[in-house]
Amino acid sequence: MPFSTPELFLQKIRRQFAKPRVSILVPAFNAREFICETLDSLNDQTFQDFQILISIDKSDDDTGTIVERWCKEHENIQTKIFYQAHLLGWVQNINFLLKQCTTKYFIMMPHDDLIHKTYLEKLFHHIKSNPSACVVFSDVQGFGKQNLLITQSSVKGDKAERAHEFLINHLAAVASRGLVNRKILSDFILLSENNYSNIAIDTIWNMQMSLMGEMIRIPEVLYYKRYQSNSVHEQWWKFGKEDAIKAWLEHCTDCLKLIFRAGFEQDEMISLIRATKSRLIQDARYICPNKELSTLSEKERTWLVDEFEKTILILSEAKIDQFHRILENV
Repeated sequence: MPFSTPELFLQKIRRQFAKPRVSILVPAFNAREFICETLDSLNDQTFQDFQILISIDKSDDDTGTIVERWCKEHENIQTKIFYQAHLLGWVQNINFLLKQCTTKYFIMMPHDDLIHKTYLEKLFHHIKSNPSACVVFSDVQGFGKQNLLITQSSVKGDKAERAHEFLINHLAAVASRGLVNRKILSDFILLSENNYSNIAIDTIWNMQMSLMGEMIRIPEVLYYKRYQSNSVHEQWWKFGKEDAIKAWLEHCTDCLKLIFRAGFEQDEMISLIRATKSRLIQDARYICPNKELSTLSEKERTWLVDEFEKTILILSEAKIDQFHRILENV
């Protein structure tokens, strides 16, 4: 069959003789029902200069057999399969793949999601056209258990402006599904776990990115996220009130820790701590889907603020004078 375009022909040749420019990282666990559909959406891409890295966490089904069969039927796609002898969990399975990635660009794609056939082509074009961008992402359409459109604004400007925009407007980790420029990251970022079912750690991962470069939105639905009743994300927003409050506090203090590590000037610090405090108390009802956080009592609000300010003190203990100036202005 003749090649449809000269560019497609060049991509095919490049894939045979050169290292691919993009890695698609697919963490899989008990994925037999959906993973072929996910891999098919990758095979259908108009941009073909990529490899697929699949890490199969220790599963109870025949995910490995199904993936191997798919790879044999699609030898045109460079694919590497890794089998985990022990159950890693979704966070460490992703981190394993991040450590294997050596290409300049990568995308993380859960084993049950889908992408439009022009997804890679459009994201790659935009990230090449925006050298200051650490990630380019599209709008996301949910399907399955939930049918909803998820959008997040671009994060642009200097480092302080980007951090402020992220704190005020970003929770849904849309950019986690985007095309990442690994070379812009000063340190290779892995996901960090927390004490509450790893709630919103992908959002913290995105905030780390926002401190290193711009995050560019393509205002078009190109990514399709499958919602299932047993998915990890679905459980996050079902915490009881006490756990929901503590989980949200931990999330916001993790944001605070990133701010303190980023080397901002004092005025910038004051503004960003205010933004984080607003995220903690005022904005939770708007940006956090857990309904328990929309009905905080005065006692609960006071406790949250007290715990938040204790964290500021701990983070500032080496700079006591700066701490007092910051706390007075927050």
